[in-house]
Amino acid sequence: MEQAFRALLPLRWPQSLKFAVVALVAALLSVIGYLQLPGFPQSQDEVSTNTGQAAVVLDGRELFTVRDLPSFTAAERANFANQVLQNQVKRFPLDVPIVVNPLKRGDLMTLRVGGRHFLTLTDQDLIGGITSEEQAELWATRLQEALDQAQYERTADYRQNATANIFAVGLSLVIVSLLARWCRRQLRRRRKQRAGRPIVWLETGLLVVPWFVWFGFVVWVSGLFPQVRSWRYQAAEFLAGTLSAPLVELGGEGYSILELGRILVLVLLLWLAVKALTSLIRSRFLQSIGAERTVQDAIALLIQISLTTLGLLVLLQAVGVDISSLAILASIIGVGIGFGLQNIANNFISGLIIMLERPIQVGDFVKLGDLTGTVERIGIRSTQISTLDLITIIVPNSEFIDGKVINWSHGHPVSRLHLPLSVAYGSPIQRVRQATLEAADSHPRVLRYPKPQLWFEGFGDSSLDFNLLVWVREPRQQFRIKSDLYYLLEASLRRHQIRIPFPQRDVHVRGEDLSAFQQQLSSREEELLSASDSLPVRPDKWTTLMDSQDWSEILELTDAPTSTEIQELVAQMRGQSGVDIQDRRFGLRIYRSCFVGSEAVNWLVQNQMASREEAIRLGQLLVEQCIIHHVTDEHDFKDEYLFYRFFEDESQANK
Repeated sequence: MEQAFRALLPLRWPQSLKFAVVALVAALLSVIGYLQLPGFPQSQDEVSTNTGQAAVVLDGRELFTVRDLPSFTAAERANFANQVLQNQVKRFPLDVPIVVNPLKRGDLMTLRVGGRHFLTLTDQDLIGGITSEEQAELWATRLQEALDQAQYERTADYRQNATANIFAVGLSLVIVSLLARWCRRQLRRRRKQRAGRPIVWLETGLLVVPWFVWFGFVVWVSGLFPQVRSWRYQAAEFLAGTLSAPLVELGGEGYSILELGRILVLVLLLWLAVKALTSLIRSRFLQSIGAERTVQDAIALLIQISLTTLGLLVLLQAVGVDISSLAILASIIGVGIGFGLQNIANNFISGLIIMLERPIQVGDFVKLGDLTGTVERIGIRSTQISTLDLITIIVPNSEFIDGKVINWSHGHPVSRLHLPLSVAYGSPIQRVRQATLEAADSHPRVLRYPKPQLWFEGFGDSSLDFNLLVWVREPRQQFRIKSDLYYLLEASLRRHQIRIPFPQRDVHVRGEDLSAFQQQLSSREEELLSASDSLPVRPDKWTTLMDSQDWSEILELTDAPTSTEIQELVAQMRGQSGVDIQDRRFGLRIYRSCFVGSEAVNWLVQNQMASREEAIRLGQLLVEQCIIHHVTDEHDFKDEYLFYRFFEDESQANK
């Protein structure tokens, strides 16, 4: 039962509590219009003085209704009859019965109560096809029973019995309420101890049912005593008359508060049904087909809006509201949206665009203006972003549509970082390159493929300017990675004895000590030159190139893997934890000792710290160096379901 209830109403406990309270209020409003409680007006026609009929009432109980005559209105006849009944009940002793006698005078039947004229029956008062005599006998019986009950309810025995019944029932309700409260506490305590989900239908029932029971108890108590029942009837008659009076006019018809309340209850039930149906579609269909969360939100929202709009149109048409009469109201609302609510409408439409187009998704690392963080939630009006300082910022959706957004997670998360650095003039460029690339290669989060690169940006005022380019696959860690790389660069440059520059200025000295200052400056320069000449320089390839001035060879250097690196890569690919090399079938043919191109790309990405594009480039490099090839030599290396084989396995494949 609990699972069925949750399938129809998949709501969390706080939302269910709110809906329970709303449903309780709606039910109380419906009681006025629908419940046939003793002492309450039975219909709108019976409480209106302009409908041609009025009720004869004794102690808050309606006995029958009388209708208009040419000389008297129904209200005047009913008021006279009610006054006679009240006077006779007060005048007669409680131990003396009040007798009701039907008499016939000519063609008319009259009723006498306690020897006094009470009412004359006319043809307008007859019900159905019965005669006036039968109608008089029926009304006389009702009057006699009501008068006997009225006299009994004024005795001391009745009051004692009623008081005892009230005390007994009230005590029982107090015990039931305390028991329900204890059960709610026990359920809540067990849920906290076991960290389980709430039993929605049970906890909601334990909370709502006592309110309905106490409401029924108050109504029952108010009907036990004649005077209280009369006051209740008068209050209900006044309230029903007020609620039944036309309040607004739609399509030429007036609608009272009661009718508007009924429409409101129906709209509330429609909204609950649409919400439950939308949640059911989302949980049973959208999640089962594997749709993303943002797609689920967008489709669920569109379904909810469409069903709610269609349901409102059908509901209003069913209750008699002319839909065409709402055109003016719709125009006014449209003007209000166009002027006063244009920002809200803009954000609403932007939210739909974001959910459908998906330029950003939950979990993406984005930069919007000076705001950088992770997308936590995409709503219909705003989006929540959690910054690197763990501060949640709510951003209107329109800013993502109108402004420029950097989304590092869009497509694939691999991105390149730029780290500018400068060294002093006179620093050996080959050692600068060696020091920076060593620092970049030593960081575990920097991708090996594409390889880090050092670009020579130009000659600054006081330095040689470079730009270190590295690739990472974790955009959220880019600031931490930059900090780590700067630590490594400082240590590596210091280890290679490469100086970081500082601003230089030319100083012009005038005076008698100019010659002495020049001699001091010359001696200082000789010391610096001798110190720089004493720095250890490795006679490697870069030194040879610099000494030979072979600039073309320097410019032709690439970042392609060396032969040693390629050999190590091939050994790892063919090792136990390498790519899956096995016999594979395609169509009616079996290809021996081969692997799949897309699987090889995945292996390079996971095990060689390479981006997907660089993994494809590495595979193509292996093809160009005749290390691997397509089994039929029809394709280059691609990230697809294609079979490739190492040339070393060619002999086994031909067996």
